[in-house]
Amino acid sequence: MKKILIPIALVAAGAAAYLYQPQAESDNVLSYVPADTPFFTGQLTPFPIKDYIASAPNLIDPKNPTHIESLYGEESPSIDFLTNLLSTYEDSLKDADLLTSNFGLADEIRAYFYTLGLLPVLKVEVANPQAIWDLLDKNEQETGFSHTEGELKGLKYRIYPMVEDDQGEPINLIIAQSNGMLTATIQSSFVSEDLLAMALGLQKPSKSLADTHMLEDIMQQHQFTNSSVGFVNHVEIIKGLTSEDDNQLAKQLTELTKDEDTAFQLLHSAACKQELRGIAQNWPRTAFGYTQMDISKEQSTLGFAAVLESKNQPILNALKTLRGYIPNYTQNFDDNVIATSIGLDVGQLSSALTDIWANLKTPRFQCGPLADIQYQIDASGESLAMLGMGSSMAANVKGISSAIFDYSVSQDNDQPRLESLDALLAVHVKNPVALFNSIKMFVPDLQQIDITNNGPAVSLNKVVPIPARLNLDPKMAIKGDHFVIYNGNKGLQEAEKLSLETLLAKGLYQLSFDTKKILTPIADAVELAGEVIPEEAMFLKDYDTRMNINVDINDQGIRLDSTMNHKAAEN
Repeated sequence: MKKILIPIALVAAGAAAYLYQPQAESDNVLSYVPADTPFFTGQLTPFPIKDYIASAPNLIDPKNPTHIESLYGEESPSIDFLTNLLSTYEDSLKDADLLTSNFGLADEIRAYFYTLGLLPVLKVEVANPQAIWDLLDKNEQETGFSHTEGELKGLKYRIYPMVEDDQGEPINLIIAQSNGMLTATIQSSFVSEDLLAMALGLQKPSKSLADTHMLEDIMQQHQFTNSSVGFVNHVEIIKGLTSEDDNQLAKQLTELTKDEDTAFQLLHSAACKQELRGIAQNWPRTAFGYTQMDISKEQSTLGFAAVLESKNQPILNALKTLRGYIPNYTQNFDDNVIATSIGLDVGQLSSALTDIWANLKTPRFQCGPLADIQYQIDASGESLAMLGMGSSMAANVKGISSAIFDYSVSQDNDQPRLESLDALLAVHVKNPVALFNSIKMFVPDLQQIDITNNGPAVSLNKVVPIPARLNLDPKMAIKGDHFVIYNGNKGLQEAEKLSLETLLAKGLYQLSFDTKKILTPIADAVELAGEVIPEEAMFLKDYDTRMNINVDINDQGIRLDSTMNHKAAEN
């Protein structure tokens, strides 16, 4: 079993490398994807990969192959072959034209990655099929790793032996091309001729994704664009784990474990089958897709969302009561170096957790693994009660946030020195004056300080003296429903804006950052200190990327949204 997972991981890693630059094939591919596939992701409309690569800065320096070279020398021609392909891919990232030329890609492509039960299948549109064969031939010559040829229903394909399973049966990587589509999959003892034919697009399943409205429903339900969509089907995964032949995954697991004593047999009991499938119906799917796609050679902005879908309304309702306040200043990555916020209605914490714990404990499970989890939940009751008592002390808190808006360094006696810092820390709370007065009882240094709502700020140096060499003069103040500590003019400006914001429930978590604004002062500090920035890290100075991440709860489930913007490096 362990060896079987190796080629699956290798193919999945290859898929991730492609799908990192989001991609996929023609709508006809959906006709060959079973409706019960456990996993699917596809770029349904052509993705402008050439423009995207041109606008995207390199996270890995193409000039520094050290991390690739370390993979060689494992006395495995197959590993050297795959490593060589990965090296070629990374070298190609230097130039969009080089990438499309080396891999035979068009300027705009589509790609899919999905599974037939356990069998991974990657499909990528190619404009020049011969370029793929030339690339593979070149890597075979350089690594001494060779292929044999197979044929199925008139389609010829390459067979690359990778490893052997526990019974000594070979596990092969299969590469085929047909109708402008590259297919990569694996061949093993659990892969029948019919299953391989389906993977190669030669045989259709009895019911395919094209026969359903699943993808359309996901895009409509979660406001994804029609460019890309994917999902993990929890119902089909649980069905595969709790039966011998209820779906394709179950049949494959049964075949793979027929000579082994495994935990799957315990999950096949009537109690486990009923209870696990009931949970899966309540949490049926994780869906993901793009919410925005604006791409040019100069810059690209991609919005992506993932939703853990839930039909468990008691838990969703409890989680929604925890949603707290997310201030406006943390949500715009153009204005910040880095900003983050935790939205949490502390006053609802005890009751929400009580409701969630009660739901998790009902009904009493008979399935062994689930009963063990419930026992652990029961044992945590005392900790839950203590948490409830502690949260009552801060019941009016709706969230906490912080940001660095700007910072710079200078040189002082040949040493880097913090020249300026614009920053803000805020606690968002009903009646912040009362909260501050409560804190004073536990902090003697605060006893002599009085802060009034929208009154004059108080220097934090009066409480905690800050060394002059740090060049900081943070202030404490109360602005409306917000207790703030700020430094610098921008920190003051954003603190003043907070006084106009009311404590509406907006979400659970927010993070935004700008990598160039983070890294540039650090690089300046290194240079001012007389240090030399390693050549392999110099490219990071031009890594011009911004990202915003948001976590929230809605009627569909637990949702994560992210937006990434990056600009091409200046020449």
